[in-house]
Amino acid sequence: MRVSVLTAGSRGDVEPFLALGGRLRAEGHGVRLVTHREFEPVVRAAGLDFAELPGDPKATLAGPRGQALLSARNPVALVRRLREVVGPELRRSLTAAVDACRDADVIVYSTLVAFGPTVAEHLDVPVVAAHLSPNTPTRAFPMTALPQPVPAVLNHATWRFSEALLWRAFRPLLDDQRADLGLPPLPRRTPPPRRRAPRLYGFSPSVVPPPRDWTPTDHVTGYWFTDTDSTLPPALTDFLDAGEPPVYLGFGSMPDPDPAAAADLLLTAARRVGRRAVLLSGWSGLRHADTGDDVLVVDDVPHRALFPRCAAAVHHGGAGTTAAAVLAGIPSVVVPFFADQFFWGRRVTELGVGTTTPTRTRTTADVLTDALRTTLSRAPSARALAARVATEDGPGTAVTVLEHLANPTHSQ
Repeated sequence: MRVSVLTAGSRGDVEPFLALGGRLRAEGHGVRLVTHREFEPVVRAAGLDFAELPGDPKATLAGPRGQALLSARNPVALVRRLREVVGPELRRSLTAAVDACRDADVIVYSTLVAFGPTVAEHLDVPVVAAHLSPNTPTRAFPMTALPQPVPAVLNHATWRFSEALLWRAFRPLLDDQRADLGLPPLPRRTPPPRRRAPRLYGFSPSVVPPPRDWTPTDHVTGYWFTDTDSTLPPALTDFLDAGEPPVYLGFGSMPDPDPAAAADLLLTAARRVGRRAVLLSGWSGLRHADTGDDVLVVDDVPHRALFPRCAAAVHHGGAGTTAAAVLAGIPSVVVPFFADQFFWGRRVTELGVGTTTPTRTRTTADVLTDALRTTLSRAPSARALAARVATEDGPGTAVTVLEHLANPTHSQ
């Protein structure tokens, strides 16, 4: 079986698919990962074929449209700005995606690669959606990008509303692409879940149990991470060895409009609770003039190698960073910026393995200090959750599902 995987975004959007691709390869399947050029070295190092998907998400998020996207505080604004950011990338990427999938027996596409089904229909091969956060409507919880929860009776309505917005925003663009390939236009309304492509969910059922109203084609497999033997930089290893476990501080791929203020916020909270800190520079370039011996600034280190040596992680709530903290058995403070980060903040709080703050712009040093102090007390619960998650084989379960779906007798 040859599998082409289409994924776009930051490191956290790509790393899980390296694990999935690695397991597919170990089971004798051919894998081509289609993503941004900056990830070519790690894709090839994993023994996978690489094909380029045009786009530079770091530059896009740092630009005016990206900053406007991050500041969206309601679904209407979020969808409109998402179309402004993602739309041009979709237009540029279709031809490259088609070329990269011509020999595929099955196509897997991630959340941001909305034209995945179009590519699969054009090439007449099975297609599977792959998400790192919930993407199927449910009555169990509201749609993931809501900054605040709603009464439970409205949960399903939030999904219907957001899906209608997304469909209206992206259908014309997708129809233009389909017309270029000689395909008929999409229906005016989003299809019901039972008529959509099967979905793989790369998160743990111990963290997000599959809702009862999801369909049999919604497969929550477990996290897609591999055991890592990554070595940390010598300076970081020396820092970790020199004292008690530090707290990790960083907002990953989220560009902050005021990096100095963000760094000050994070370090103030860590020092108030008496903890050393590892500060991740990230896409914002976080730096602080007064780091001192109790802080080490790092540019880019693997979370899976660093987090087991930390006491807690203060982060933006990206799906990948949240997963790394869960797997490491350390509690999280989520400081959300936008989108599904609100969901992950609520989830770690509900599970008792962390806390969440208001949005980044509404989080003060006092708020963050209180959240970090509370979170450090939840380390036992975080270790217990990690022990349960460690028994799951996310990549293996996902491969089994894909092998079944790629069977020519399987009906889409």
